[in-house]
Amino acid sequence: MLITLRRSGGFAAVPGLSRKLSVDTATLPKGEAEELESAVRAVRVDQLAAQPTPAPGAGDRYVYDLTVADGTTTHTVTVTEPLEDPVGTLIEMLSSYS
Repeated sequence: MLITLRRSGGFAAVPGLSRKLSVDTATLPKGEAEELESAVRAVRVDQLAAQPTPAPGAGDRYVYDLTVADGTTTHTVTVTEPLEDPVGTLIEMLSSYS
């Protein structure tokens, strides 16, 4: 499973504050990969991707584009702060890989 997270926005949308990271669970230790994949499944990215993109929040909040490629399927969702679980937990986990 390849998971890509792109963060943009934030205070004054300063370009240097945006970032992108990718994690391929095939390169992680088995237990770590299983934990991350479980967090992805909890988010139900496929169902979130089918919903309309939320309206932008306040200008000082981060916007996250989350893309999950698993086998032959790829889904992308956009979420805006404040983040609720389980997506908040997943983004926190992914942020530790930066």
